[in-house]
Amino acid sequence: MTDSLTGHDDTTGVKTREEAAVLAYDTLTDAGCESVVTSMPHRTRSTWIVPATSESGAWRVHIDPRSGATRVVRSKG
Repeated sequence: MTDSLTGHDDTTGVKTREEAAVLAYDTLTDAGCESVVTSMPHRTRSTWIVPATSESGAWRVHIDPRSGATRVVRSKG
């Protein structure tokens, strides 16, 4: 299920797992999520995927590695 949370439209690229995790954390906290915990980001050919949890549920933050644009998806379970 896609959630309507939107993220940053940053013009700086995201090159490392650490940068992806921080951006995912910031995106979720900016959207009002509390107690955010990110898991190990992994990269596909065209996106970083960062699993995360918060008091409001489980999420996946998809990050464009070139632009830093994010899309948040609510995870099942």
